[in-house]
Amino acid sequence: MLAIEVELLTGVSVAAQPDNRDEPEWPPHPDRLFQALVAAWGRNEPPLDNERAALEWLESLECEELVVSAPWAHRRDVASVYVPPNDARTTKDVEKSIRVVPELRRNRNPRRFAAVVPAAQPPIVRYIWQRAEGVEQHRAALSRLAAEVTYLGHSHTLVRVAVLDDSPESEDLAWMAGAPRSLRIPHRGRLAHLMERYRADARPDPSLAQRRFVPPRGEGRPSTLFDPIAIVLRDDGGFVPALDAFPLVAKRLRDAFLQAADGEGLPIPTLLSGHDADGAPAETPHLAILPLADVGWRYSQGRLMGIALLLPREADEGERVAALRALVAFRRRGARLHFGRLGSWQLALAAAPDLKSLRFERYVGPSRRWATVLPAVLDRHPKDKPGRDLAAIVEQACLSVGLPRDAVCGLRVEAHAFSAITAAPPASRVRHALPEDSPYRGRPLRHLVLTFAQPVGGPLVLGAGRYRGLGLCLPVGKEESP
Repeated sequence: MLAIEVELLTGVSVAAQPDNRDEPEWPPHPDRLFQALVAAWGRNEPPLDNERAALEWLESLECEELVVSAPWAHRRDVASVYVPPNDARTTKDVEKSIRVVPELRRNRNPRRFAAVVPAAQPPIVRYIWQRAEGVEQHRAALSRLAAEVTYLGHSHTLVRVAVLDDSPESEDLAWMAGAPRSLRIPHRGRLAHLMERYRADARPDPSLAQRRFVPPRGEGRPSTLFDPIAIVLRDDGGFVPALDAFPLVAKRLRDAFLQAADGEGLPIPTLLSGHDADGAPAETPHLAILPLADVGWRYSQGRLMGIALLLPREADEGERVAALRALVAFRRRGARLHFGRLGSWQLALAAAPDLKSLRFERYVGPSRRWATVLPAVLDRHPKDKPGRDLAAIVEQACLSVGLPRDAVCGLRVEAHAFSAITAAPPASRVRHALPEDSPYRGRPLRHLVLTFAQPVGGPLVLGAGRYRGLGLCLPVGKEESP
């Protein structure tokens, strides 16, 4: 067992989400602690080899063994403050050089420092790897590095860090309303990436490997095989495709991931490609690429606003990390999708989206009633025969995404040409937007409204086109304002 304790000496944690400076990060993610340990190691002259070995061992620990204990914390109000930019680096231009004099500075930049204040005293966060084989070999080196950490992330967050000798009594992190449900963690190769970015005088990419705090399937209400936590990419400018054409957008994004991974010599897992080693379609669940759109609100306009990347709950950790590395490679290459003469769509990672239409939680439920945003591809044309009617086809589609049989017992199904979700495109427009070689073009596309006998949890994505966004369902309930 390895336990690292972090005490916030000022009682405040100043840390923001990587892509939203107004949203605080709580608790400090394990990758933030890892980066602080790496910085402490790098300050040694020369850096010690046994400490590097300890960091490489730490990044290799299994994320599922990590437990985080943190007190409840409330968000501090964020106010804009104005700070001067970095000092001018030239002495030849007197006008520029004189700007470093405080009384003469006029080029102040606004900054906002998101922070939380833990309720407990003393404010302590513990990171515990419950099974850490080989810890005794590296405990002394990690203890030295921990003692040299003075702040975590932001210099305002002064800390005391220590490696504990005894096993603390700790429970898994209790998620409060509005708190994140996953934590960025270090992974194999993280130290090498940080060193590479430091030598290039560039900011490191945020770690996309995550420790997910998700209740196991089979506990609580029925749910699907998909992870309720998605990676969200938001619109960041350029040509934004129509929601009708999303299956083509999903294929374009998947191909871009594969090209980026191949270009950097990364392995391409089945989880990402959707094909096995022989090139045949995979029989196991894989990455689903789903639309996030301005739909379902009173004044929705049906605009495509982003993309959700959804992985199966039981995905192999090695394949999960390989898929995330492909995403990082895609971001390094500009994170653009090209659509010929129509232009390119720029995407950006949205770790904590501020727009409700980009928050994937709205697709998770639970709910008794669900309706499709994009029409579902039915496995066959419904017929007026037992076991081949619409209800039987949709029941089988629900079973295929992991809902238990007792959850679909008594399921009521309606099929329509138009969606019950405000501003979602009709089935005819989606069919018309499918390319000629689409495997879904000649199959029945139907908008569905499903009513279960009991609330079920999502994400609920049904039918043969579910990995490209077709059949994505949204809980049907009371309208909210966007």
